[in-house]
Amino acid sequence: MNISKTTFQDYLFCPRNTWLKLHKPELLEKFELSEFEKHLVEQGNEVESYARNLFPGGVEVIERDERGCEETVRFMAAKTPTIFQATFIIDGFIARNDALSWNAETNKWDLYEVKGTNDINDKGSDHNHLDDLAFQASVLKRSNIPVGKYFLVHLNREYVRESDLDYKELFKVEDKTTEILERLSTIENQMETAKMYLASEKEPRNDDCKCIYRGRSGHCTTFRESYPEVPTYSIHDLSRIGASKRKLEALVERRIYEIENVPEDIEFSDIQKNQIDAHRQGKAIIDIDGIREELEKLSFPLYFLDYETYAPAIPTFNGYAPYQRIPFQFSLHILYEPDGELSHIEYLHTEASDPSSQVAKILGDVIGEQGTVIAWNKSFEAGVNREIGERLPQYKVAMERINAMLYDLMDVFKKQYYVHPNFKGSTSIKKVQPTLFPELSYKDLEIHEGGQASNAWWQMISPATSTEESDQIARNLKEYCGRDTYAMVVVWQELKKLI
Repeated sequence: MNISKTTFQDYLFCPRNTWLKLHKPELLEKFELSEFEKHLVEQGNEVESYARNLFPGGVEVIERDERGCEETVRFMAAKTPTIFQATFIIDGFIARNDALSWNAETNKWDLYEVKGTNDINDKGSDHNHLDDLAFQASVLKRSNIPVGKYFLVHLNREYVRESDLDYKELFKVEDKTTEILERLSTIENQMETAKMYLASEKEPRNDDCKCIYRGRSGHCTTFRESYPEVPTYSIHDLSRIGASKRKLEALVERRIYEIENVPEDIEFSDIQKNQIDAHRQGKAIIDIDGIREELEKLSFPLYFLDYETYAPAIPTFNGYAPYQRIPFQFSLHILYEPDGELSHIEYLHTEASDPSSQVAKILGDVIGEQGTVIAWNKSFEAGVNREIGERLPQYKVAMERINAMLYDLMDVFKKQYYVHPNFKGSTSIKKVQPTLFPELSYKDLEIHEGGQASNAWWQMISPATSTEESDQIARNLKEYCGRDTYAMVVVWQELKKLI
């Protein structure tokens, strides 16, 4: 078994989880990557392929493992300007370099690591880009490869596409040689520890999984294998408990995992207290006056708005920066008066072009100067509107007007005026609406979350997708986005009944 940089990073995050994945791969059958996670992997591969344009004359090592090493040796002997996926295996470690370039001035090789991010995270991350580069530096050093400099390549958040892609502007290349050499000794010690740990045939102790001290979103894939005694809804699901490290550690050390058993001597935030109380009581906590105060901020007509967007790493259309959102779809339910008939307007862009002008025109025409535009987590819709106005100055005033009319219906729940045990600490529409109206859950839909919708649109407009399949995707997208805005309508109606 040779340890790759990915395996090494997994080990740094959770040693036991990495051991289980290597020695008990059958466990992983229970944990498939989500569509969104798969898309992130694809985006990373896409960024790497575009970054190769920075290295004219480069060649790729196609073979893997030992054959890849042999191919690498041949390319290096020929002083190939740049080798993509140069492969080295030594001392139980394997490295496949994104780009290894020959520097004729120094007679050394320069190493480039490509990251599909808008910036480089130097500290505070479990998956640190510099650690990736330092791992490869160690493998090259062990292989007696003369290396001059170490570079990180990442997307330039300031770059805006104007016509053809300008690769030198699209990417930033940062010299990290000093930082890599400073941390190399530490990384090498960690690499040796990881090698011994992962090579052991004896299953490691459960407490080697430190995810018990992280909130639910920070748990590894095999967490339940290590801690079967932790219920599926536990202290790890308390709102922002991951940021309350001391509280979580105190509970874990006392082996208190059930929310109903948390003691009185630990001080929780108001949000956490309400979550705990609702769970213990088994019923909702409702502040009628608070809800009334919020709903009195609204004025008719009410426009319930939701966007779906696609954010490619490499800007697809002019006017976009890396990862900037393409608003390919919206749904708008409209109620002109309290007891009036609900109307619905929707738009789905079906071509491989920028939808911004069509979206802005329709919304600018339909949404009048009076009333309230209701969204869920309005910062998202406001951000999309602002970006449209920046790209298309002719719609800037209309987009600013709509933003000035925005109200966030999620505020009722964020401010704890309505807390239900089934929300489980979340204020997402995907938790609130199915709890209040189980018959309107998202489970019956082909598309049931935003990441899936984003990927579906990209597939829909692909030339490789048949007309029949594209039409079906379009129907699925409209049903999903329409459900989001209708969900806001029924939640608003329920709140209105309460007051």
